[in-house]
Amino acid sequence: MNRPTVGDVYAWLDSIAPFETAEGFDNVGLLIGDKATPVSKVIFTLDLSEKTVDEAISFGAELIITHHPIIFSPLRRIHYDTPFGRMLVKLTGAGISVIAAHTNWDKAPNGVADTLAKLLALQNITPLDDYVRLGDLPAPITASAFAAFMTKMLDFAPRWYGEDKLLSKIAVAGGSYGEGYELALEAGADAFVTGEIKHHEILDAIAQGLIVYDGGHHATEHPAMSAMQRLFSDICKQNGWQIETRLSMAPPFAGATHM
Repeated sequence: MNRPTVGDVYAWLDSIAPFETAEGFDNVGLLIGDKATPVSKVIFTLDLSEKTVDEAISFGAELIITHHPIIFSPLRRIHYDTPFGRMLVKLTGAGISVIAAHTNWDKAPNGVADTLAKLLALQNITPLDDYVRLGDLPAPITASAFAAFMTKMLDFAPRWYGEDKLLSKIAVAGGSYGEGYELALEAGADAFVTGEIKHHEILDAIAQGLIVYDGGHHATEHPAMSAMQRLFSDICKQNGWQIETRLSMAPPFAGATHM
């Protein structure tokens, strides 16, 4: 049986979303575990919660690939009676490794930004920076109709701001990148889609005629983990790796999804 290691999976991730491209504030790569560990089952998830760890243990996974790092700020203490402490105990007790691909996956080809643009049916997609993509709709539609389309595609009803006018050119940025509205305006977009945006950014955007969609951090990024899982399944077939994968669908909190 062709059993790759955690290190092999790490190297594959590094090839499609180089860890060195992550922002300086970020914490990506192998955060917990051992690169020498053989892998037969992998869990993909946007957020690593205790529920996801329990799912990984039940599935028999040796590796979890998460978008948001489980360790982001320096740790001063670990208490086993906290959710974070319980997660660490369960992970280390089960010998599960954790790799985080965060801002490096946000900006990578076929990563968070590209996945969101394609999911929303944009054409002629071009980057405005690492995190924002601009594209054309197949045909002009109203802002309210596009909101309904987003609800269908993201399984989440976005908040939207501005007049119900016709849209044809859309800029998108998954997750927390509200500041991207300025690039959207400069590029002549009719609307800007993101996962989080500040109040003053909304006010400035709509004052300049830009429609703004707050699609939710989870909803705008989760599809990219499904895309990563598909890419991984392809490389497993190419390399003859005998690995089972699962996408953890559990939202991090109530209200994270529309359903």
